[in-house]
Amino acid sequence: MPKKLYQPAIVRKELNDEHFYFVDGKFFPSVTRILQSLPMPYALLKWYGDLGVERAEQRRDAAGDRGSLVHDICGRLMNGLEIELVKTFPQKRDQKSIVGFVNWFNDYKPEFKVEDIEKTVASNLGFAGTLDLFCKIKGEPVIVDFKSSASIHDSHKLQLTAYQQAFEEMTGIKAKRWILHLNPLVKSGYSLYGEDKMTIKKKPVTADDFMKVFEVYKMLNGGVVPEPDLEEIYPETIKLFDRVK
Repeated sequence: MPKKLYQPAIVRKELNDEHFYFVDGKFFPSVTRILQSLPMPYALLKWYGDLGVERAEQRRDAAGDRGSLVHDICGRLMNGLEIELVKTFPQKRDQKSIVGFVNWFNDYKPEFKVEDIEKTVASNLGFAGTLDLFCKIKGEPVIVDFKSSASIHDSHKLQLTAYQQAFEEMTGIKAKRWILHLNPLVKSGYSLYGEDKMTIKKKPVTADDFMKVFEVYKMLNGGVVPEPDLEEIYPETIKLFDRVK
């Protein structure tokens, strides 16, 4: 008898540039929020020390905005839209990252449906997230995570592994994990991290590893998953006879 699929109703809410997931009416923390429980990598700590906290946070936020835009443009390209590359990305390194995505797409020719771009998934283990792409490459199912950061960290591997777990629960498909690093320092504009590189200290990364981080996240929050503080937003002006929703 085939294993019953996990098919919850997932609602994604956004507030102040953050995503919040409610699964069958219950709050599930995002994979990325859970992974914030990990200690900061040494290289990043040194970077903060060299620059100073304020400047480092400004650059971090700018990099986050850039990464969001790169993801958005990749999604538009996969939806068949034409992008004004130079106008959208004045800096050459960003142009190279997008060219890298196009080069990867043409080199590997992924097959996918529109609904498999930015696909929201949840696990019965209590977490949720949005994976960048589910596709088939040479007939094999693959989930691909796009990264435009300077380097690939262990947290990225744990993130993709969590998505793999949730995706398998919902679809019954054991997809391979690929990180597509949009790297302007590489001639093609991209590097690939496949299953053979989903390791930490040479040990394969598993869903159990991610769940250990999840337990740390809960421990740091008093042993529970804290409910998000979703503030209500009211109109800037108001008058009688307006119905406030």
